[in-house]
Amino acid sequence: MSLLQEQAGPLRTEMKFRTTSGEILSIDPLADAPASLGLTDPAAECGVGQVEPAHLLRKQIERVIRDHSADPAKAALAVCVILDGNLGLAEDGYFDGDETVLEALMALDQADE
Repeated sequence: MSLLQEQAGPLRTEMKFRTTSGEILSIDPLADAPASLGLTDPAAECGVGQVEPAHLLRKQIERVIRDHSADPAKAALAVCVILDGNLGLAEDGYFDGDETVLEALMALDQADE
């Protein structure tokens, strides 16, 4: 223990946060086993006088991550499909060399026809 720590006491890294419901959470980022924090259900999120439309890209991504939370590979593929649908990334070559994404996009195009 350094002289500074002896004089100042133990190092405290605890941070306090207030949720939208008024609850206070204390989190210590240097703790051995921090409390697990997860994403809440987007439908249950309460904003301050605002409602976020479900068509927002962020909300679409949240939804597929929740739907495929047990399989990160499927979640990543679904996010790539959403990004391509909104931003046209395949046309710009962002998925060149990724056969899995390209096959999923081609299958989606064929299903739309």
